[in-house]
Amino acid sequence: MLSRISPLKLSAAERVQRISRSIRMADRKLRRRFSILNQQNLLGFSIWFASIAGMVGMGVLYYFDYAPAWLVILVNAVLASILHELEHDLIHSLYFKETWIEKMMLWGVWLFRVNTPSPFYRKKIHLLHHKESGQAADIEEQMIGNGMAWGPKRLITMLDQGLAFLINARRVGKTAPKLKITEMMRAAFPFTYLYQATSLVFIFGNLYLLLMPHIDAQFVANVTFVKLMALVNFMAVVIGLPNFIRQGSLQIVSSSMHYFGDVNPDASVGLLEQCQVMTHRSWYMLPFQLFCFNFGSTHGIHHFIVNQPFYLRQIAASYSHAAMRKYGVRFDDHGSFGRANRYRLTPAQERPLSPLGEGVGG
Repeated sequence: MLSRISPLKLSAAERVQRISRSIRMADRKLRRRFSILNQQNLLGFSIWFASIAGMVGMGVLYYFDYAPAWLVILVNAVLASILHELEHDLIHSLYFKETWIEKMMLWGVWLFRVNTPSPFYRKKIHLLHHKESGQAADIEEQMIGNGMAWGPKRLITMLDQGLAFLINARRVGKTAPKLKITEMMRAAFPFTYLYQATSLVFIFGNLYLLLMPHIDAQFVANVTFVKLMALVNFMAVVIGLPNFIRQGSLQIVSSSMHYFGDVNPDASVGLLEQCQVMTHRSWYMLPFQLFCFNFGSTHGIHHFIVNQPFYLRQIAASYSHAAMRKYGVRFDDHGSFGRANRYRLTPAQERPLSPLGEGVGG
């Protein structure tokens, strides 16, 4: 049972403690009720293997014309989003800690999510994100658009990680001393560079084959080039486009649900201000939520308890949300878009927050 004491009578630190305690309590109850949840290594490895096998399997079905391209792209985008959540858990050392199996799993989630930096590097900037969430030193969230005014530049930043790097690296480097641009560039080798190069061939190669017959009626494509494009198109359907959808969806949601710029640097207070929770009321995010494993609804829970596996976070979300809502975490704060991720309203708009943590601003 959640405490009956009014949240208004508690300090921010006490509210953070009560939210954390409620999340842990739900976790323990689930583990006692379903003993399989205590087999964390087994579950993590099984999810990893099944997701990779599913992506490979969809590729095989597509190769033999048993599955249409659109279905392969959508299914593999969902499976890749599961691998992202698993990578997130691996970054926090939740499976096979400091063993060769953990390293193998990290390489696997990187190989099948080719448009991300190395998870070994991501661990560094993600742990920094938890330490500096909402602060100018936070590399991870600033790189995907947090704190930027809404417009074409921010939209491009959220959609593509490569373009986000080109747009934001120098700016973020001025506020985040731990960002080393050359280190981030090395962390993208080799998979992200292969992804970017293949994407350019996919776009311009198909445009060439599509437009040339209209320009030159006698045009006949080179046989070798046609074979190359067949391979590029196959890889685009199986892994390239699914990951473009997955990464774009994740960055849109993550960049929208984190606060930035005026979050209290003291974690005992800041945890209440670092993230909002996006529910079904943020209906415009639902298509993106599908391809990032409901990130906008559950990632805020992770900020309170970082060592909870992602599948438990999903299962216990309703209980966690009840505690978060009661003790002042914001839900569906649509006005944050107009504030460029600021937690607070402008002085002219500012008014008392609801004790239930409801959204402020429309």
